Amino acid sequence: MSDKVLVMVFVAMGVCGCSQSGFLGRIYEAIRKYRNIADYREYQADSDIAKKYGIGYCGVVVSSKSVGSNPTTAKIEEAILKEINQQGTEAI
Repeated sequence: MSDKVLVMVFVAMGVCGCSQSGFLGRIYEAIRKYRNIADYREYQADSDIAKKYGIGYCGVVVSSKSVGSNPTTAKIEEAILKEINQQGTEAI
């Protein structure tokens, strides 16, 4: 089992990138603080894995818990820290 916290980001395909820039900016801001401990992956919002988590347009899942479709940086960081504490992994 990996010591890294899985952070899955789901983005809508076929839409203007500028419409998702704020969403992605918040994610990158949160992830960069934990880049050594986070396993960051991007998926399309219409993928099978997105359906598994009930994602329809865009969203974030940390480990196996949805953080929502438009989470704040603080909410993403909180979810990452909670998972780090549960795994007993130290943030680097």
